[in-house]
Amino acid sequence: MDFRTKVDNISFAVRVSGLMIRDKTLYLVKSPKSEYYLLGGAVAVGETTEQAVKRELAEEIGVAVTVERLAFVVENHFTLNDVMHHQIEFLYLVTPLSEPNPVVMEGGTNRTCEWVAINDLDEINLNPSFLKTALKNWTGQLQHIFNREEN
Repeated sequence: MDFRTKVDNISFAVRVSGLMIRDKTLYLVKSPKSEYYLLGGAVAVGETTEQAVKRELAEEIGVAVTVERLAFVVENHFTLNDVMHHQIEFLYLVTPLSEPNPVVMEGGTNRTCEWVAINDLDEINLNPSFLKTALKNWTGQLQHIFNREEN
């Protein structure tokens, strides 16, 4: 059981994502519509957010990681497929202990993963979009972000 619930057309979740950065590039998943996003998922009941990010990255791309630090706590508000989402998300800076799998299975399809230069993030369709500037300007200090995606 995880911290995810849906009532009518409103969804609430507590989730984690991994900011896997190497040589000023960020490891991202690319959807069939050329939308990019971070690897991660819901936090299980009884699990710490640090344990959750390690588990999610192991499940999704078969890589163990060292968790370096919590970089962002994000309140995400967005609508997808007529469902309003409210997510509390913990974004951790992580270091892979081996080469990550370049493919992730999601939504019944294989999706490719890519290393994208942090300086090129503003040129792609990235969700959450705040990362386009936040990573370039990140001071190394924990930041709280309120992110509302308008459709």
